Amino acid sequence: MTTSAKTESGNLPRPEYPRPILRRDRWLNLNGQWDFAQDPKRVGSNAGWQNRVDWPGSIIVPFAPGTQASCCSIDPDVEHVWYHRTFDNPNWYDEEVLLNIGACDYITNVYLNGHMIGSHSGGYSPIRINITAALADGENHLVIAVKDSGSWQQPRGKQAGDTRWPIDYDAVIGIWQTVWLEPVNKVHIQSLNYAFEMSSRNLSLTIDLSESFDGEVRIAVTKNKESTTQASAKDVESLGRSVNTEEYTISQLCQQRSEIKASIHISTPLLWSAYCPELYDVTVRLLTAEGENIDIVSSYTGLREVTVEDGKLQINGMPVYLRGVLDQGYFPQGWYTPVDDAAMREDIQLTKSLGFNLVRKHQKAEDPRYLYWADRLGLMVWSEMPSGRIFSNSLVESLTREWAALVRRDQAHPCIICWVPFNESWGVWHQTSRPQQRAFVDGIYHLTKTLDQTRPVVANDGWEFSSGDLWTLHLYDSAGGDLSSRLSQLQSDPYSKVSDAQDSRVATLPDADPTGLPILLTECGGVGFTAQVQQEEHFAYGTWPVNQAELLARVTDLGQGLSDLNALQGFVWTQLTDVQQEINGLLYFNRQPKLPIDQLKQIFSSIGESD
Repeated sequence: MTTSAKTESGNLPRPEYPRPILRRDRWLNLNGQWDFAQDPKRVGSNAGWQNRVDWPGSIIVPFAPGTQASCCSIDPDVEHVWYHRTFDNPNWYDEEVLLNIGACDYITNVYLNGHMIGSHSGGYSPIRINITAALADGENHLVIAVKDSGSWQQPRGKQAGDTRWPIDYDAVIGIWQTVWLEPVNKVHIQSLNYAFEMSSRNLSLTIDLSESFDGEVRIAVTKNKESTTQASAKDVESLGRSVNTEEYTISQLCQQRSEIKASIHISTPLLWSAYCPELYDVTVRLLTAEGENIDIVSSYTGLREVTVEDGKLQINGMPVYLRGVLDQGYFPQGWYTPVDDAAMREDIQLTKSLGFNLVRKHQKAEDPRYLYWADRLGLMVWSEMPSGRIFSNSLVESLTREWAALVRRDQAHPCIICWVPFNESWGVWHQTSRPQQRAFVDGIYHLTKTLDQTRPVVANDGWEFSSGDLWTLHLYDSAGGDLSSRLSQLQSDPYSKVSDAQDSRVATLPDADPTGLPILLTECGGVGFTAQVQQEEHFAYGTWPVNQAELLARVTDLGQGLSDLNALQGFVWTQLTDVQQEINGLLYFNRQPKLPIDQLKQIFSSIGESD
């Protein structure tokens, strides 16, 4: 028995185009029902499962096995799984065909018609494989074999591994983002990057091609008619201009290069911000010397500049106070994967309705569709690399490779205002005594700045500051008044411990100096509450309120404590929703609020409002 999923978009899960920042008109969505088999004894490769015809089960892609949406149960200890489906040759003659997998955890081997055509390592970065040589006329058999493990030598974020902390959740294995095909020319556009400079009003583009090219690139930038039509009063005042809908175009010769840089002057720019998310449409065409179109991609950008000036984090030249919430990025039914596009949009709208202007995506590289909706709806994003927890050469190589790929994938999104490669020294526990671990953190900081100079980078969020553009701290307290004394003590002695706990770490490593950097409290709150009977396995910080009145009092007190911290330029509240045993969400996992939303919004939106 074999399965061939329907390709009509109306019958597919997650039918929307999966990479909104770089879109092509022609593509074939391969989501839907696939054949599936667990491989607990790891016999698949030797048994030739790449040619298997009798598959024992099925799964709904792109949902990970074991999730409700996948309709596929799995033994949680299984580390090898196999997928199979057929598809008809799309007959994109004289073009190359790319297989794209948004994300697949962790080691992925891909077979087409029995031939090994590519492999990938990493659970979060995108997979692109040229399958043209192995395509057959008519029906084609696609097999994907995936190997995962519980090893903490690989970046895995909050996925429970060989050991499980109270803050870890059930692990993910296999495909968890959309699978699709698209036709391209041998020379085609692989990625786009944008940078806007307020002083010159220039929009700079970097266009990466698949190989060196001697043709021409043409760029058109127009005002997105679906975006907000009026800029904020502050933005208008800062530039002294009126709304316009002009089109800006430029042509540039490629001159045998694979990386093309171009700049367009936007005379009267409409600026992107969380309060006014103005967007511009971008079309990029690649032409031969004879003027033949060989690639056309549609994209968009938001004109905004993120800087650190005079100890202040600024957006578009003005200080911004970040009211953030920690979001683990887990969803009902689909776990890592929302069941539909609306679920991501609704999460963003809920976040904003609670009074937040920022989301810290914690220990997960989020679906590009989430970033698209954050761009459209106006929500700033703190983008973080999922951590490993055992320092080794393997972790160094895998984290560096995957982080670079994710920065490249996401750097065009205006919503992302900061990169965070490490969290709380996870995987680099011994920076104070092992110089190579500190060198790794510092090295990734400088690598990130090399890849993208348009955003601040926080090398290690929470404590043990060594290098970075912001000084970020994690403080959990049972009373709001404690926050002020703790922060004052850390400001006077940045090299002291973050807390009085025996295992507490220093805020700043020796010879590092955060003086003059913006200070943010990027984890706080963590107040636990559940209307269910509290269980021993439940986790939150401090003592737990026993009713809603106590919960409101605790959140109000901590909110007032944050308001009193005049040195802060922002905070991140832990956390948006409950997830499994963690009950410190403002919302339950089903997205129902624990307190009335208007009460929560009144607390959080008023913090730092004088700034």
